[in-house]
Amino acid sequence: MDKNNFLRLLEKHHKGITNKEEEGFLVNYFNSFQEDGFEDWPKELGNPQELKEKMLGRLTDDIDKKSRRDNKVRRIVPLFIRYAASIAIIAGVLFVFLNDKDAIPMLETNQDVSNSIVLIQEDGNVDVISENDEKKITDSKGNVIGFQKGGTIAYEQNPTQSKELVYNELTVPLGKKFDLVLSDGTQVKVNAGSTIKYPIQFIEGLSREVEVWGEAYFDVTRDENHPFLVNANNIQVKVLGTKFNVSSYPEDDDINTVLVEGSVQLFDSKNGNTQESSYIITPNQKASWNRELGRMTIEEVDTNIYTSWINGRMVFKNTPFKNIRKKLERRYNVTIVNNNASLDERFYNASFDIETIEQVMEAFKENYAIDYTITNSQIIIN
Repeated sequence: MDKNNFLRLLEKHHKGITNKEEEGFLVNYFNSFQEDGFEDWPKELGNPQELKEKMLGRLTDDIDKKSRRDNKVRRIVPLFIRYAASIAIIAGVLFVFLNDKDAIPMLETNQDVSNSIVLIQEDGNVDVISENDEKKITDSKGNVIGFQKGGTIAYEQNPTQSKELVYNELTVPLGKKFDLVLSDGTQVKVNAGSTIKYPIQFIEGLSREVEVWGEAYFDVTRDENHPFLVNANNIQVKVLGTKFNVSSYPEDDDINTVLVEGSVQLFDSKNGNTQESSYIITPNQKASWNRELGRMTIEEVDTNIYTSWINGRMVFKNTPFKNIRKKLERRYNVTIVNNNASLDERFYNASFDIETIEQVMEAFKENYAIDYTITNSQIIIN
């Protein structure tokens, strides 16, 4: 997250319009600083430590309220596991506010999860997933609920196992992807820097409902009696059975839904998820909900541009460089510092497959005369 994105989120906080995920993102950004990292902090923004404590208080209050509503005692997991797994890993390698070029270490924890796929169970137990493993996935009581084979976790359908919704939460860090098969057979591909929360078993008579931060591609098993709902920040996507892509990274201006097959209905949760606030899109359409304006736009698109990532490709068509930078950072787990402001507003066409980040940057240099240097995982554009 660069200075401009940080200030944009902070301004939203001062206006009182940040959501829990955005405040968690800010908290983890604060935590990434060393104690002397606020020497040049603008005084008009207030005391940074007080701001952090205020946000942290809201987040923990929300967790406590949910625990009381569920009438169960749950261990409140540490902020790093709960929100760095859900949000800070999305941010990737942060760099110091006010243009310090040194890399920022991730928050300390008793597990090294900064570049790991993490599975969090309902009771807060954390399992670090290796893409080379083959193992059983169990619940908090030791019951087998699914299996991992390499880069996929598949949950079993067992209607007699539980009458209560129990959730798992999977986080995929920058530079990686992972696949899920939910208990109803729905296939989900989770992109880099993303988190998905889902029931380990769908319950008869209830909608199939999941929540996404970041980006995921869904191939939903059709079930007319149990609609499939995807909650992505302020948007809810409702389907019966279809293929679509949802992108809801907290640092992006828009929440995008791209439909490949079937049909979906989108609701604006700020307006109560009512029919009056809903939109329907058809194949080859993209619905974009702008966070700042609170407005939905729908347009015809080439869906391959938005779904190519599931096959390891990146396709850019008439795309501003500032958007390309974000995708490159997520795909390759790097930080790109752009010292050429006008470059961000220029539009480019490009396609990449198995190239390394060095090859990608060299292609931009040869075709578009972009000058850069690479040091470790940081790219500086001159």
